[in-house]
Amino acid sequence: MRRSPLLARADLLHALELAGDDGDSERRYAGALAFFERPGDAMVRFAIGITARIDADVVTGVPSGATPEPAATDRLQAPLFAITACRRLDVPADSDDTLKPSPLTPAQCAPRATDGSAAPFVPLVRRARLWSALKRSALEVRQSGLDMPRLLRELARARPVRRLPNRRQAIWGGEFVIVWDRAPHLLPYQEDFQEIVDDLLLQRGKAGCTLWLVDGSPQQVTWRWPARADAAAFAAIPRPPAGTRVLILSDTGALAGWPGAARTWAEFTRRLAQHGAQPVVWAPLAPAQIEVELARRAHVFCLQAGGGLRRQRGRIADDEQRRAEAARLAALRERLLACMAFCVRVEPALLRALRGVAPATAGEPGLEALVWSHQPVVYDSRVSRAVTAGHVAHYRQAFGELTADEQVAALERTLHIHAWRGQATEAAELLIWQAHARDEAKSARDAQLEKAWRWFQSFRATATRSTTPDPQLRQYTLDLVARNGADLKWVEDNSEWLAPVWVATDETSSPAGLRPADLLRAIGAREDLQPVTCQLGVQAAGLMLWAAERPSGPAHSRVGSPLQIKRLLVSDGEGRPARLLDPAASPQQPVASLASLRDPAAALTLTAGQHSYRVSHIERPVWAQEIGRDASGLYADLLVPVESGEAPDGAQPIVQRMRYIEAGHFRMGSPAAEAERYEDEGPQHAVTLTQGFWLADSACTQALWQAVMGDNPSHFTAENQGGAQHPVEQVSWDDVQLFLRRLEARLPAGCGANLPSEAEWEYACRAGTTTPFSFGETITPEQVNYDGRYPYAGGSKGLYRQATVPVRSLPANDWGLYEMHGNVWEWCADGRRAYAERDETDPRGAAGQGVSGRALRGGSWYDFAWSVRSAYRFAYAPGSADRGVGFRFALRSTSPAGATEWPAPRSGADGAAGRGTVPPPGRGRQRKSAGSAEGRSAPGRQ
Repeated sequence: MRRSPLLARADLLHALELAGDDGDSERRYAGALAFFERPGDAMVRFAIGITARIDADVVTGVPSGATPEPAATDRLQAPLFAITACRRLDVPADSDDTLKPSPLTPAQCAPRATDGSAAPFVPLVRRARLWSALKRSALEVRQSGLDMPRLLRELARARPVRRLPNRRQAIWGGEFVIVWDRAPHLLPYQEDFQEIVDDLLLQRGKAGCTLWLVDGSPQQVTWRWPARADAAAFAAIPRPPAGTRVLILSDTGALAGWPGAARTWAEFTRRLAQHGAQPVVWAPLAPAQIEVELARRAHVFCLQAGGGLRRQRGRIADDEQRRAEAARLAALRERLLACMAFCVRVEPALLRALRGVAPATAGEPGLEALVWSHQPVVYDSRVSRAVTAGHVAHYRQAFGELTADEQVAALERTLHIHAWRGQATEAAELLIWQAHARDEAKSARDAQLEKAWRWFQSFRATATRSTTPDPQLRQYTLDLVARNGADLKWVEDNSEWLAPVWVATDETSSPAGLRPADLLRAIGAREDLQPVTCQLGVQAAGLMLWAAERPSGPAHSRVGSPLQIKRLLVSDGEGRPARLLDPAASPQQPVASLASLRDPAAALTLTAGQHSYRVSHIERPVWAQEIGRDASGLYADLLVPVESGEAPDGAQPIVQRMRYIEAGHFRMGSPAAEAERYEDEGPQHAVTLTQGFWLADSACTQALWQAVMGDNPSHFTAENQGGAQHPVEQVSWDDVQLFLRRLEARLPAGCGANLPSEAEWEYACRAGTTTPFSFGETITPEQVNYDGRYPYAGGSKGLYRQATVPVRSLPANDWGLYEMHGNVWEWCADGRRAYAERDETDPRGAAGQGVSGRALRGGSWYDFAWSVRSAYRFAYAPGSADRGVGFRFALRSTSPAGATEWPAPRSGADGAAGRGTVPPPGRGRQRKSAGSAEGRSAPGRQ
């Protein structure tokens, strides 16, 4: 019974996973897909009809005969993922030691300003302007007899005198009460309040004066001066005697953020007025924030630099006006937050200076309290404020939208205030500012920006000079990144110095935005780290990193080529945070869970050496009958039906297993020291293949050719030492192209059948090895079908079969590919290119129409051992054929399982080595060995 290509293992696995642990649901799903359970089997196995059986130990990664692990979550979950893309990183080498900056000196860390411990205090209103208005508001006005001068003036003008004018005198009263609000959100104004209190006590004297400290409300008394034994009994400020002036230094709840605060202060002033006291309020507000009701009961003045310091009548009378004013202030607060977003710390003095950058915010003293108390947007600290890590990206983007003049003004004021702090603060703020400022703003600050850059280069030299992290430097780095790591623009712009500094902390994860190339450069520069040869692979838990030898069996499938690395960078995508795995820390470490890798939207990125790899979930290709994983990696089976007119009735379809060749890199060609090499195999150079592809695990068989083409051109047929499972030979490159087009016609739309390029072929042949053969330094006829009478590099002589052997009859390489060495030469898609000593990405020789030679690889049954080496290369005219020439094909699918198109040819790959008339493989070239010029020609086509 034939299985439908659309209903296979992956469908059943997905259905059973949806069914969960419900046995009835599992049976219903299996029945709908024509699967049934075989009773009495220790493993979870199913069959289709009576002939097709699912090999669950391959799909689930559990070795045959073993007892499944009890974890229910791993049941029937096929870990179908692979390295689908690879790219080479441009990792710059370290500069010359003579150009490296020296470590930081004490002078580079000291403040620029040396005439004080902090920046000078700048009050809301200059003392010269404030004192006269403050004094008038605090003095008590009394009548002191008849005002004779005024009376005489009125009489001289012949005006009627209805009331005798009295002389008025402003004097300090007897009792004087100061209410000083020390609420946390008013901390930016405490120095202003302190100066007011000091001046009043100095001018008036302390006699008869009482000072109350409150915390946001007159009912929250924290301290009284002069101190009294019964001070603890005061839960609220008592009523003063009638006629007492009560000076209130507070926002009276206008900036507290909750309506109850304003009502409490309004009630307090009402009680004072009812009992004959005179409340006087000095508030760090603009006139637009003054309540009408408050102004009726108290004399209200605004601590505002641009105002006339006159008594205010109030502007806000109802809730609608309150909401409108709150919305206006909130918008201005956002502008001020944007202006200070590049600062790593904002003290009250700097906050006040930055408020004056824009005219819209300069006249609003209340913004300082609104920003200071705007948690969680700013950090909660009594010393300074700065935008928190969770909001820094948003506000720095808003900073970038300010005008160039505003950006420059903000930087100038920040540098002025922070001149009294260590230069680390200034340098950090300059580089943050540079990352977001407009170009026209930066042009005038080149010298300062260069100085900041040099400062952090010296910091890098200091942090990386020892293999043991300095605790203080480590803590500074961690704090700097914790506060600014969400600013990807800053991280990317400063990745060059930040990456080595971060690596020096020995943290196991890196912030998002650090360029992998810079991290790899920093890791490579660590002389205390030794490279470890390791391998990525799959277990039931997910993707693993093996620093020791990978365990054998289908439960431990390999992924990609072996790696020699100091650290493996693991991230969930470009620009995401990366984990740094130390391969020497443990012989086996988890890289990613199976659950995360099974998400089709997941994009795991691994970076090691000079390359980044994309690990993606693999869906069953539309052309595949089934897909699975074994010890050699991913495979998918292509079902090629036999047309009724081409074979007897009942003929079974041809199944060609395809292996997924993961994207990666290798050294192409042979090293100069390799025995019996040819010059066109060098120079050996690095090649990166950016996309994975599916490659047949064997050469095309005569049966498959017959099923597609309807004939069999082979010499080694059943009548001549061969048969249907022997590779097809005596096919030219042109013949193969016709075969591929006919095969494509039988595949679902969007599937492309091609030959591998010469680089792809050698990459697949080597299977992660660097030796002359994928089996090691030498071979035997038990491994490869070649002329064993002529061993390689002094090996022992062996069997010469003088014919092809059936495909898959000799051992496969580590990637599950059979007979990559010997048996038949295999056509490549492109012509031979001339090698150059440079790194190549997806290299291809000439591949257009009219190319006179196409590359051949692998050697054949009639060739010497040196001709079947991984690096050996030859070319043949595309119209020529030989009984030792066949091919294996690749599939490129539009499904997520493979690349959607061929990589574009690289410039300079002209394939000149493949042009001209080319003799058959093995002819015209002499076998090279020490002390011998012996050679022979290969047999021609009969």
